[in-house]
Amino acid sequence: MYLQNFFSKICSRFPKVNAESIRQEFKHAFSTGTSKENEPLSEKERAVILKLVTVIQKRKLTLPATMFLECTQPLNYIGSQMMVFFRPFLTFFFTPAEYDIFQGILEKREGIKRIIEEIEKVDVHRKEAEKSDG
Repeated sequence: MYLQNFFSKICSRFPKVNAESIRQEFKHAFSTGTSKENEPLSEKERAVILKLVTVIQKRKLTLPATMFLECTQPLNYIGSQMMVFFRPFLTFFFTPAEYDIFQGILEKREGIKRIIEEIEKVDVHRKEAEKSDG
């Protein structure tokens, strides 16, 4: 009863606000999924991920990188925000523009999953090339 009176007072003060719009805003604020989850990567994002994969593969860190990314996947958004803080120190591998793109990839819920997929895809191609050469 109290909540209903509260919402009616809010709605009376703001004519564009009604119970349905408030419900939609709360539903959006606490949503766990996004409509862009299966959206394909842009060319710039894919290029940055492939550059990262090349650096990982060059140093032969495919397995440790995959394990690290799998472990930190639930914390991807926090990590992306830490990248903002450490930006002046971490632009060693990427240009500032690429760094911003990479930080944007990590903000997405599916970002780390896509990086892991690219690492595995490139690793499979490398192993197949080694078998055919051997």
